[in-house]
Amino acid sequence: MVASPEAVIKVSVAIITDRQKRILITQRAAHISHGGFWEFPGGKVESYEPPEIALLREVREEVGLDVVSYRYLGEVHHRYDEYQVILYGYHVQKYGGEASICESQTGLCWVYLNELENYNFPLANKELIRRYTFLKTNENII
Repeated sequence: MVASPEAVIKVSVAIITDRQKRILITQRAAHISHGGFWEFPGGKVESYEPPEIALLREVREEVGLDVVSYRYLGEVHHRYDEYQVILYGYHVQKYGGEASICESQTGLCWVYLNELENYNFPLANKELIRRYTFLKTNENII
């Protein structure tokens, strides 16, 4: 993705957990920005939609899951050299369907929280991991 440094890209991102408390991650295609990195399902918020609607749409488009309920984790602002990104983070525990690769991802897997450190994530995603870990550890409600 090539954009000017002033460009702001808004993205809804889902940390989806299954009954075993594993987290769904996907691997970005090599030919796109942050190619080969792992990420949480989600995608660009269109100008006409709120982040919550983008979350539902993008999760269905990327991994074939229908989000039933979610919890807002907050916004993450991060500046890369080429652009600035705002991630709207959500924790999804209830969903329908079976996760599968539906777009250009080159990998998909379920991992435990302590295994995330073994995967390369874009820097903005690392703040979402930190927030999720904090809530899971301190609130014991996730």
